[in-house]
Amino acid sequence: MNNWSEAELQFRCERLSVRLERLTENFLRIADLCRRGNDGDEVLGLVQVCRSFLELTAIDLDFDNAYALAQMQRQFSQWYRHWEAVWGDEAKRLEMGTIVQGWMESVRQMAGVLV
Repeated sequence: MNNWSEAELQFRCERLSVRLERLTENFLRIADLCRRGNDGDEVLGLVQVCRSFLELTAIDLDFDNAYALAQMQRQFSQWYRHWEAVWGDEAKRLEMGTIVQGWMESVRQMAGVLV
């Protein structure tokens, strides 16, 4: 049995295309906040949300796309574990924003293929 929170269960019940779009919205928000360099606590919260949402989305994708989302989830976990070092270093924070911006485009492409 899965121990999903209410928010995770609601997310899991949405159509796959909606889940992918919600991921891109979160990625866009993270990238924007990384560029501005403020609201580190909000970004950390979004990192946590994205980690679980990536897992709940990958379940329904083909192997290659699920693997891509798993790699994103892995990187989010790395950032989460080393949060102070990432957020406190402008170069690392900006790099995070750039990486997440690229993921946003990849996930949008996944969603486009499913339409």
